[in-house]
Parts: sequence; C-alpha cells; structure tokens
Amino acid sequence: MLKWRLITGFSVAGICLGIIFLLPAWTHMVLLLGIFALAQLEYYEMVTSANRKFLATRQISADEGNGPPDTGYHYELTLTSICGALLLLITAMESPVVISVMEARFPSWVPVPPGRLDFSSYVLAFTPAALLVAGVLRGQTRHAMETFAISYAGFWYIAVLLSFIVRLAFEWPVFENGATNYTGRLYLLLFALLVKFSDIGAYTFGMLWGKHKLIPSVSPKKTVEGLVGGYVFSVGISLICWGLLATWGGGCIGQTRFSLIHAIALPLLLTTTGVLGDLAESLIKRSVGVKDSSSRFPGMGGILDIFDSLLFSAPFMYIYVIQFLKD
Repeated sequence: MLKWRLITGFSVAGICLGIIFLLPAWTHMVLLLGIFALAQLEYYEMVTSANRKFLATRQISADEGNGPPDTGYHYELTLTSICGALLLLITAMESPVVISVMEARFPSWVPVPPGRLDFSSYVLAFTPAALLVAGVLRGQTRHAMETFAISYAGFWYIAVLLSFIVRLAFEWPVFENGATNYTGRLYLLLFALLVKFSDIGAYTFGMLWGKHKLIPSVSPKKTVEGLVGGYVFSVGISLICWGLLATWGGGCIGQTRFSLIHAIALPLLLTTTGVLGDLAESLIKRSVGVKDSSSRFPGMGGILDIFDSLLFSAPFMYIYVIQFLKD
C-alpha cells in the first residue's frame, strides 16, 4: 500500500508541477477541468451507489399500489457538469491575467466595470435555480428535495471550491512587457506543499504514535497525534521555504513579500482547514458507504481522496493571500 501510495503521489505531483511550471497558462485550465471531470464522475458514482443501497433496504413499490415504483434520488450529472465547467472557465476569463492579456492585444476591450456583478456570480446564482427547474420539468415530487440538495452539494463541493484554485493561479496580471508573471504558479506550489506536507505529517505521526482518536465516528484512523504531526510538517516546510526565499528570493514570492509571521500563520491555517477537508470527505464517504471515492489511483483511492484537503483549503488560501499578502 505504501509503495503504491508513494508511486502514485510522486507521479501525480510530477505531472501537475510539470504542467504548472513548464507549459503555458491555458494548459493549467485543461488540468483543472480534467480534475473537475474526474471529481464529478466520482461524486456521481458514490451518490448512485448510495441510492442503490437505499432502494435495496426497502420495499420498492408504488404509492398505494397505483403510482410508479420508487427510483430514489439521483445526481444531476449533466447539469452540474455544465454549470461547474462554466464557472471555472468564466472565473479564468475574468481573472487579472486574462484581462491584462486581452487589454494589451485588444485595447478597445473593456472588462466588467467595478462594482458590477461578474458572470461567475451569474453562474453561482442561477445554478440552484436551474437544478430546481430541472426537478419541475421532471415532474416527480418524490425525492425531489434530496436530488436538489445532493446535486447542489456536489456543485459547491467540487466546482465552487475548485474555482478558488483558479483564482489563486490567475490573480496576477502579466507584466507590461508581456513577460509571464510566476506569482500565481509559485503560490500554487506553496499551497500544495503546505497542505500535502500536513497530510504527510499526519500520516507519519499517526502511524508511529497515534493513540488518541480525533473524531472516530467520522474517520477512525485520524488521531490527535496525527494532527500534531500535520502542524509540525506544514510549519517545517513553510519555514524552509521562507529561509530559501529570504536567502535567494529577496524574501518575496513573485510580487508579494513572504515574512516570517506569514510562514508560521499560513501553515497553521491550512493544516486546520486541510484536516477539516479530509474529515468532510470522510463524512461524505461514510454517509454513502464507501471506503474510497474510487480506485483509479492505486494506493490513494480517487481524485477526491487526493484533493480533498486542497479543495477545502483553497478558499482560505486565496482569502489569506488577497487580504494579507497582495499589495
């Protein structure tokens, strides 16, 4: 298990880092859309599996012998996939990096005026309405609310959270001479390092010294000792990055200054949110009765098992960078 976990982990990390640092920005969206598609499929498979189990535990019959048989709830895969993909693409199109490129190439082009709703906000507003309309057109009142809630939860959990990774990557406009701005790419790297080293620390400390269960009803293997290990590893790699930046990078990450206080505060924040994200996915998996979101990645499960802590931490990382690090 550990062997395959290491092979899969290094392979996924290598592919992602290669795309982020060696290929143009549009390929980042291809990567994120690929992650989105796989995550959508896994969520759909988990929900469908839970529905089958739900139907198997009860007598499937018509209401008073007259109505159609109970088919349970389902996930609006097509609609949530369209809305989610639109949200990610529009978020990228409205980002500072795309706007700066468009303004340089098409001077007459005008971005969204300040203070006006942008199109990503439209998607956020109309997605729940579209899900409800889909239920109305289907004309089945039984389990309609469960279908809406599960579908909207999937849209939020995957597309909305993933959109903050898009924002983090594309927040930084290109330089006036057209040169690539690596600030967003460096923050993606820092984000992944802090969250994933927290996961590694939690796994290591939990395996070696884990005795006191954290929340056993949700995740039997999570321990208090593992949580401490997550903080230790995340703060440790953050301090190493801070030292390297102070020595060779002028104490800056791209266009922003990364001071010692941020090198301590940020990993503490992301370790906390990462653990909560891991527990949140465990809650979802336990509620639908599966161990892993899928078996597509040997030793690690599915794409949601790999990105659960990153997804949940993404909004907090973006807000921290915008509020405390970006000038």
